[in-house]
Amino acid sequence: MFTRTINISSLDAAKAFVNITSKYDDILMRLKIDDYEVNAHSIVGVLSVTDGAKNPLFIADLPDDDEVLLNEIKPFLV
Repeated sequence: MFTRTINISSLDAAKAFVNITSKYDDILMRLKIDDYEVNAHSIVGVLSVTDGAKNPLFIADLPDDDEVLLNEIKPFLV
């Protein structure tokens, strides 16, 4: 399982993040803050958890060392 804390600071960043996750639409990806989880492929979901002061946890059903995904989301990592 691939798990990293991310920061999405603007609407443009949210769009860019969803464009990345949409490339992997066959893989379960979610963002989590506390007990609230949303689909990381959804712009509405991403915006709903990135509108506060906390940084969400990005969770993907991929190996933790998946370098392709890690390189793509590197600008969002905390």
